[in-house]
Amino acid sequence: MQKKIKKLDKKKLIKCSSTKFFLNKLAVLKRSSINLKVIAITGSSGKTTLKTLLGKTLSEYGKTFFSQKSYNNHIGVPLSLCNLENDHKYGVFEIGMSNEGEIRKLSNLVKPNIAIITNVGEAHIENFNNLNGVAKAKSEIIENISKGGYLILNRDDKFFNYLSKLARKRKIRVLSFGKSNKSNARLVTNKLYKNYNNLHFRVLNKNIYLRVKNVNFLIISNILFILLTLHVLGLDLTKIINFSNYFQFVEGRGKVHLISRYKKKFQLIDESYNANPSSVKNAIDNFSNIKRNHEKKFLLLGDMLELGKKSDNYHKNLANFINRSDIDKLFVYGKNAFKTYQKTYKAKQGNILQNLNDFDEIFSDIIKKDDYLMIKGSNATGLSRLSKKIISGHKYAF
Repeated sequence: MQKKIKKLDKKKLIKCSSTKFFLNKLAVLKRSSINLKVIAITGSSGKTTLKTLLGKTLSEYGKTFFSQKSYNNHIGVPLSLCNLENDHKYGVFEIGMSNEGEIRKLSNLVKPNIAIITNVGEAHIENFNNLNGVAKAKSEIIENISKGGYLILNRDDKFFNYLSKLARKRKIRVLSFGKSNKSNARLVTNKLYKNYNNLHFRVLNKNIYLRVKNVNFLIISNILFILLTLHVLGLDLTKIINFSNYFQFVEGRGKVHLISRYKKKFQLIDESYNANPSSVKNAIDNFSNIKRNHEKKFLLLGDMLELGKKSDNYHKNLANFINRSDIDKLFVYGKNAFKTYQKTYKAKQGNILQNLNDFDEIFSDIIKKDDYLMIKGSNATGLSRLSKKIISGHKYAF
C-alpha cells in the first residue's frame, strides 16, 4: 500500500512512483554493497524456527542479521535486506511462497551463498496440482545460489533426489543429513538422562556431543541443518556445545508453557502459529512421544487452511494419526476440523468449540493438574491469539 503524504518535512521524504519498486531496488543495493555470508531458508514448514535458531547460533560467531518475525514475502524479504549493516558477517533470511515464481523472485534478491530446503509438504497446495508442483516451486531457490555455493537438504525427504539433481546440474554442492550412511551428517545416538538428552552427532568426520532438553524430530533436524551450515562456513563445530540451550522451540511453534489457570497448573504446548498436514502430523508425533504418568493429553485442533479441493481429505486423514496416538481427547474449532472430529474414535472425541469464547467454559472442568493441552491450527483461525491470551494470563481467554 502506498499513498501521498502531505504534512511531512520534505527533507525526510523520498518521493517515488512505486514504493514496492523502491524497496526492491534498495534491497538489491544493500545486498550487493555488504560483504557477508547469506543463508536462505525455504520449505513447507519449519522455516521460522530454523531461521531463529540458526540466527542465534551464528550470532555467537559474529554479528548476524535475522528477522524477528516471519518476514518471508514480497515485502518482508526486501525489508529484511534493507536492515543489513556494513559490519554484519552473516545474514539468515526466510523465503516463503504461495504461488509458482515467488521463490525465484525473492531468492534473486537474497542471492544466498547457502540455501536450505527444510521439506516439501502440502502448505499452499491449493495453488498447485500436486506435491510435485510444490517441489518444483521450492527448487526455484537453487537458481539463485551464488557460484560455488551449497544446498543443504534432508536426505530422508522424498524429493531429495529431485532437488539434489537440479543443484548438481547447476554445479551447486549438496550436503545432506539423514538416516542413510551416505548422509554427510546424522544422529548416532540419543540417550535420555534425567531431564535432558545426550545427543551424539556425526558431521562428516567429526563427532559432536550435545545436551539438549525437550528433544524431538524437529529439534534434531534443526541441529543437523545448523551443524552442516557451520561446516560450510568453516566455523568451529565444537563451540556449539556452549550455547546448545538455544535449541528450543520458539513462540507458537511447539514451545511448552506452564500455565496457572482455574486454580490449577497445566502444560500448554503452543503450536498455534500455523498448520498444514505435515506440520500437524509432526506435532501429533511429538505430542505422543512425551512420556507421562497420570497426566492426560488434550489436543485443540483448528482448521488447516489453503489446502484447496483436497481439504476435506486432508482433514479426514488426520483422524488416523490421532486414533493411533496416545492423545486422550480431541477438541475442535472450525468446520474443517470438525471433519477430523467425525472420523476420530468416539472414545477420543472431546468437545466442539462453536466460538473461542467457549474455551474456559469447556476446559475449566476438564483439564486437571499437570495435564497437557496442545493447540494447533492455521494462524487465521484465531487460535494463535487464544494461545497468547492464555499464556499471558488474561482472565478471559477470548
